[in-house]
Amino acid sequence: MHTPTRRPLLLVGADIREYHAYSLLQVAATHPLVLVDHAVPAWVRPYLAGEVTADLGDSRQVRQAVAAFAAEHEVGAVLTYAARHAELTAHLAQQLDLHGSAPAAVAACHDEAGFRQVLDEHALDSGQSFTVEAEDSAVEAARLLGYPVSLRAPGAEENGASLRAHSDDEVRAAFQRICRDEAHILGPFAPTSAVVEEVGLDGPPVGVEAVVTGPAGIQTVAITRIKANPRLPGQVLGYSVDAHDPLLHDKAIDQCVVQAVTACGITSGIVHVQLRLSSRGPRLTALNACLPGDLVPLLVARALGISLPQVAATLATGTVPALSPTREGAAAVRFLYPDATGQIKRLRPPSEFATQPWLDRFAWTQQPGNAVLAPPSSGLKDRLAHWVVTGADAAACNARLDLVAGHVSAHISSPDSHPLGVR
Repeated sequence: MHTPTRRPLLLVGADIREYHAYSLLQVAATHPLVLVDHAVPAWVRPYLAGEVTADLGDSRQVRQAVAAFAAEHEVGAVLTYAARHAELTAHLAQQLDLHGSAPAAVAACHDEAGFRQVLDEHALDSGQSFTVEAEDSAVEAARLLGYPVSLRAPGAEENGASLRAHSDDEVRAAFQRICRDEAHILGPFAPTSAVVEEVGLDGPPVGVEAVVTGPAGIQTVAITRIKANPRLPGQVLGYSVDAHDPLLHDKAIDQCVVQAVTACGITSGIVHVQLRLSSRGPRLTALNACLPGDLVPLLVARALGISLPQVAATLATGTVPALSPTREGAAAVRFLYPDATGQIKRLRPPSEFATQPWLDRFAWTQQPGNAVLAPPSSGLKDRLAHWVVTGADAAACNARLDLVAGHVSAHISSPDSHPLGVR
């Protein structure tokens, strides 16, 4: 894709191995990698050229530590694959006079109230929402919007993931679950806030993965289809990416993405735009100035041959990357959630398909002895496993996902425990 630079690239945050190892390995393959984090996980260490120790919850400490490192090393770029570190990363790039979008522009994307204000100022169509920091405020917002409503974490990385609520009690329960999931990911620095949104938007949610090379260079490279649980609309069961998705050539979507990126002032990098395909046309729901989460970069690579992490790293060095697809297939991921609350006793993998070339990966994200929550209380941290498949198109991938699902089981110890499958 490009000639590797010998100047180190600062990666802000290692994050979760099961979901981000692919992105880290892709960047490490082309750049000397220096991790900026409070500690170096064992799985990351073999791929590093150095480390900068700093608490990512303390931006002042991070800036001082990075400045000390840069005083002795010529840094080539700063990058993150975690949306919650995007604004800090933009500040670091600016501090070191490196390539990237302005911190204010990135902040406008990841601050829910700021993003809505930008949309209003530019007359861009989106649903009504409120960012709240307490259960009582969430209930007040829900009553103002009118039930049902949906709740999600601010700047949520899970594409389209939200919790539906039909009453005050359900709003309180959803608010508590969102805060619990954020605490699992962010630790003590997790914000205790949520976004309450209207549910009046019809049509399915989709993600748009786009590359920004400049004010006039905004190119959609992939469409991420979202599979929601029909019984729990806020729960994402998986994603799929198809090189032949007709939405890749949808002018209304392209226009919506360009308008959103331009309004926020993003001038360089990967953006993940969340839309709702309503009967009135595509409507914006969120924009992350960062790589998409939940293994979507892996799906894009398997379907189109484009490495979004390497594209992001190339852009961070100030170089324009190659974006032509080298594959014309499809890829999809499915997540397994528990059907009962309790302690995991047994897990059975789909050994029958271990040698199939279309099974790209199967990974447990839990182990026997762990306690998990069943829907509707379960979240990211309760997922039991995920698997990625490839195929000629999305339909072939869905069939293979279902085939694997039929051979995966988990046993949870609870009064009504039973073997689990994927809904």
